[in-house]
Amino acid sequence: MNKELLILKRKKAKELHEIGWSNREIARQLRASKNSVGKWVRMDEREVLIDNRGWEKEASRKYAPETKQQIIRIREDLEKEDSYFIGSEVVRKNYENQTGEVVTKSYVDRVLKDAGLVRSPQKKKKGRSKYMKYPEYTLTKLGKRMMSIDFIGPKYLKGSDNRINFLSCKYIRPEKLGIVKRIDGQTTEQAIRILEEIWVTHPIPEILKIDNDSAFGANLPHEKHIGKLAFFLLNLGVYPLYIAPRSPWNNGQVEGFNSVFSKKLS
Repeated sequence: MNKELLILKRKKAKELHEIGWSNREIARQLRASKNSVGKWVRMDEREVLIDNRGWEKEASRKYAPETKQQIIRIREDLEKEDSYFIGSEVVRKNYENQTGEVVTKSYVDRVLKDAGLVRSPQKKKKGRSKYMKYPEYTLTKLGKRMMSIDFIGPKYLKGSDNRINFLSCKYIRPEKLGIVKRIDGQTTEQAIRILEEIWVTHPIPEILKIDNDSAFGANLPHEKHIGKLAFFLLNLGVYPLYIAPRSPWNNGQVEGFNSVFSKKLS
């Protein structure tokens, strides 16, 4: 069917529909399928004149190529910032905050997958779980009082482009207590400021469990260097316990708390 004939049939279908003809009657009159007629009568005046047949396979008819590139850039920027939250839902919200345009999660999923930015779940290997539990059965049993900290963010309030960061603090024992404080940025100085503030009214732990974020003093250029946070902790008699690299599940207590907080915030 050529384009001119297709447009004529669409216009005729809408005319017959407006005077009360059923889709079945219109389909019989125009020698078209009932499904096609159903689509035609729902089209607006602009859509009636557009012929999308022959559209490039896999190309999105709803979103422009610039949308795809922006989604990829947002995902890459989140990874550069070492953000723990880099999933498609976070990318989608960042895109909408930055552009003011709505995009579906399924489209973001497809873009990230096509760009190779989705990490496929690895198959379980025998013995791995036992190995990863090593800190849980030894080092994490040290001390009567243990606390864990982690950064949350950046987050965005609806209708605002301003980044918001938090420091999440979770007492693991003897009591379980979660505390979240807003910070100006994910820096060592901000982490120390919040800990000083919390420890005025809450007990100072013997062990502070932290991940390998550079702001927490991990990955220093020389093994003899002591980061500002570690120096601050040791002066208070607090021992920093760094979890295994790239293993956030080893800091599961605070990560779980962060997940609940993030869901409530969004």
